[in-house]
Amino acid sequence: VIRTFEGVQTGTGHGVHVGEVPIGTTPTDSGYQLKDGTRGGTYTTDMGNGAPSDGSPFARPTDNWGDGLPSNRESAAVDAHFGVAATWDFYKNTFGRAGIRGDGVGASSRVHYGNGYVNAFWDDDCFCMTFGDGDGNTHPLTSVDVAGHEMTHGVTAATANLNYSGESGGLNEATSDILGTMVEFHADLPADTPDYLIGEKIDLHGDGAPLRFMDKPSKDGRSADYWRRGLGGIDVHYSSGVANHFFYLLSEGSGAKTVNGVAYDSPTYDHSTLTGIGRDKAAAIWYRALTAYMTSTTNYAGARTATLHAAEDLYGAGSGEYTAVAAAWSAVNVGTAVPTAPSLTHPGDQVTALGTAVDLLVPTAGGSGTPAYTADHLPDGLALDAATGRITGTPGTTGSTTVTVTATFPSGATASTTFTWAVTDANSPCPSAHLLGNAGFESGAAQPWTATPGTVDTDRGQASHGGSWKAWLDGYGSGHTD
Repeated sequence: VIRTFEGVQTGTGHGVHVGEVPIGTTPTDSGYQLKDGTRGGTYTTDMGNGAPSDGSPFARPTDNWGDGLPSNRESAAVDAHFGVAATWDFYKNTFGRAGIRGDGVGASSRVHYGNGYVNAFWDDDCFCMTFGDGDGNTHPLTSVDVAGHEMTHGVTAATANLNYSGESGGLNEATSDILGTMVEFHADLPADTPDYLIGEKIDLHGDGAPLRFMDKPSKDGRSADYWRRGLGGIDVHYSSGVANHFFYLLSEGSGAKTVNGVAYDSPTYDHSTLTGIGRDKAAAIWYRALTAYMTSTTNYAGARTATLHAAEDLYGAGSGEYTAVAAAWSAVNVGTAVPTAPSLTHPGDQVTALGTAVDLLVPTAGGSGTPAYTADHLPDGLALDAATGRITGTPGTTGSTTVTVTATFPSGATASTTFTWAVTDANSPCPSAHLLGNAGFESGAAQPWTATPGTVDTDRGQASHGGSWKAWLDGYGSGHTD
């Protein structure tokens, strides 16, 4: 052997949707092939609008591909080849993830699938992307956000493996919309200005409208803006709207605004006004939740918990990002917001029999950092743990006192609550006491109660009798348990 050579080449592509872009190619004896050795060996094939097959590799004598028109079979191939590369680059540059499975292996793409096929899909079995050409074989479904969406199904399968049904199915679809949108922002193409619209380039319905809208999902006529009971019973492409709306609100906030020339106006379920933390932080939280905390059966309540854990991991439990995650979920009717000002939840007046062991936690809401607790006028025999706010011990004398528990935060902010504590024996009269803790739910949380998700809310459509918060027990004429 006199000489061997294998090299990586950067060619020029002209796609239907991506415009003129650089693409990774490989030299051959007769020219070039659409194979990218820098991204795990990804390659693109032509399925010939026929029966399912692996297709034929795209090859040509020069390294200049497509002309931007659907009639040129290379143009859709450029879109797909670039979309796979853009998805690889987003995950690698943002999260250090090498490929869909994180193992450095690149996915292949198959274009011109079927005759007039109006869809695109990811297949774990072939570890490949497949794109149809749309109506009349003139509208290929090869836009960057579609490619990022479909390949993110592969990332989900390799991590949380969210079931493709019920609420977990909606989260699966939303994960692809969320991270597929981030692929589009990361690519930042002049021919495809990044936005929070899904599939806006492919014109699937023939009216120029996107498939989905993240700022107000119901604009498509089917998707859900907010969580509701029974949400898991609708198509996963529409139940995904709740998480898409959450992500938009977490990224950009509520109300009217314009991003990259596109006007948005995002509402909130609890009529709150939100300020976004930016899409990069929001995406980092979602990816961390997906890969570290979500499982195959995670539902919307579980997604809220997972993203709060992720925000705590990345930015801290008392951080603005953590509070923003809770507020964004509350704004789509999943759980409640974390109060921004610190407060102590009223535990209810206490009545304890003489000689009975006590274990009472007075929880805090809001505030930044870990507070120190103090208590005044505890019954004899009881003590407060200054680090946790837990009162323990066994009362040794009868009588009634008025107890005040105070939490002091590192910032100097304080919160307190006052309640009576009666210690009785067989001869003591039954004291008057208010035994319901957080009786009006005005702390914005259920504690010390427990509640199924969505029960404690501020929905003005079924307003509380007083204050802002209430516990709404569902049913509407049918058997139901909350």
